[in-house]
Amino acid sequence: MRAWARWSAVLACVLGAALAVPTPARAEVGTDDVVQALGLASEPADYVVLVDTSGSMNAGGRYAKVRTELGKLVAGLDADDRVSLFTFDTKAVPRFHGVVGKTPESVLAKLPKKATGRHTDIGAAIAAGLGELEKPDTHRLAALILITDGKLDAPGSTYANPKSSAWKALQDRASGLDATHQVAAYAVALQASTDAALLKQAFPQAAEVNASQVGARFAQVGGDLVRLQAAQELKEELAHPIAVSWTGDLGKALADGSPVDVRLTLTSGYAHVPVELTGVRVETPEGLTVTLTGLPEKVTLAPNQSVTLPVRAAVTGSAGWGSTAALAATVESPWQRALTEGLGLEFAPAFDGTASIPAAPIRLPPSLLSTIAAVVAVVVGAAVVLWLVRVLLIPPMNGLLTIRRRGRALADIPVQGRRAKVAAPSVAVELQGLTGSVRSRRAGKGDPGGVLVDLRFGAVRARGPIADGGTLVLGDMTVVYTSKHRRILDKIGFPDAAVPDSDEPAATTEDVPLMRD
Repeated sequence: MRAWARWSAVLACVLGAALAVPTPARAEVGTDDVVQALGLASEPADYVVLVDTSGSMNAGGRYAKVRTELGKLVAGLDADDRVSLFTFDTKAVPRFHGVVGKTPESVLAKLPKKATGRHTDIGAAIAAGLGELEKPDTHRLAALILITDGKLDAPGSTYANPKSSAWKALQDRASGLDATHQVAAYAVALQASTDAALLKQAFPQAAEVNASQVGARFAQVGGDLVRLQAAQELKEELAHPIAVSWTGDLGKALADGSPVDVRLTLTSGYAHVPVELTGVRVETPEGLTVTLTGLPEKVTLAPNQSVTLPVRAAVTGSAGWGSTAALAATVESPWQRALTEGLGLEFAPAFDGTASIPAAPIRLPPSLLSTIAAVVAVVVGAAVVLWLVRVLLIPPMNGLLTIRRRGRALADIPVQGRRAKVAAPSVAVELQGLTGSVRSRRAGKGDPGGVLVDLRFGAVRARGPIADGGTLVLGDMTVVYTSKHRRILDKIGFPDAAVPDSDEPAATTEDVPLMRD
């Protein structure tokens, strides 16, 4: 039976006895309880062991004790677990690599009978161990055990200075294993003052083990690997949120100013971890409040369970574009302490799922509606009156715009109605490109009326009024407006009805040369 499986079997017996004793509704669950509840599948593991063989290891029977305790460790492994054994002093030397098989004693047989080395190159040992863990066939679960009784003593070695870039490279290599392996690391110090803890530069989570703890700690390595496996599985599980779905019209509650029925459905995203929710509330943007009534004091969610809560929701305040309501609560678990302290995981459940709250429609009181209707009627009436006045006081045009250059008429352009566009006739080749507009102009006291023109020809522009029979300068041309009435007067020979024949504007108040571009 696999070592950690035997450990789990013993745990199951203990748990069975414990479960027979009545417990409070929310009893704390230990790390071992959590591991057992996961029902993890059995996996083979890699064990990388780095043993100091400098001469000082012989003192006090330390080397012999190490051989004995390692023998117990290896004897407890399964046949398909793999061991990589290195000794190190001046350099790291591989002694054994392979599965334990049916003769675990063969692993320890590869250790030297005595420790005879002169130095202690701890960095070289860690580098050798990393090399084994980086191999593509290394198991996902692994343990790395460094055993030494001395200080770093590695003259001429790349790792002589623990602050060097070589040690930083060891840290980077160890970090690179995180994505694919779960490694339990142990820094075993056989004396009170050693540099075994340098292993933590590469593996910050490494456990420090003193001489008196070696036997007991080695017996727990299998359990530690199971905890690593459990932590990895639960880390992925705890990344899932608690899903929240809302059924109910919060927009109606805001618009009507009265509560509505809402159904909240909470679904646990955890396959193993039970949770308890207290202080359930709604979070909204500033200026908007959603109050739920009918909520229980505590909501318990078993793994993968969904719970639907019928509540009443009152919405007050002002909702803007895209306003939403989100659920919040204090979330705890009987597993919480085991997850955070025992397995080193973060327990911070999140909620996923919001309800939209559309802005309330604008509702006006009936008295204000009648006032607005009256104002609109007055405005419309005034607009109609102004239009009628304009129609009655501003007569429509019915005449010609004549374009002349040096006494020669280039085109007669008919204009009718109160407003018209101006364009050169197709036969007027010299005026192609002429554009603009003309509109009727009301006659008044001292004002003969006529038209207002806005003409453009190439880069030249002319804007302004032209009285009936008057002119306006447009570059080297003049523009003359003649109404139908004026033309009739001209025909019957009224002496004051003549229109100037030259391009120069007449010296009258009607001749208004204006802007030129």
